[in-house]
Amino acid sequence: METSSEQPQKNLEEKLLLLLQRLESLELRVSQLERPTIAYRRPQGNNYETLSDTLDYLHNNVEGIKKDLLKVAQAV
Repeated sequence: METSSEQPQKNLEEKLLLLLQRLESLELRVSQLERPTIAYRRPQGNNYETLSDTLDYLHNNVEGIKKDLLKVAQAV
């Protein structure tokens, strides 16, 4: 059986535990905001990819186009 002085202590501990859980959840959410994951979906695609993968893909295609143009220019 709890005494009258134990109940306020128990309530305080429960509130502190709840606040600790909320603080931990908030810390996790803030840390996720520090490193956002930005994804891109191509116009006809169904899957998302990272922006770095998209930029690599575009860069490689531009380099390929440049090489093809140089071959055409040299052939003329």
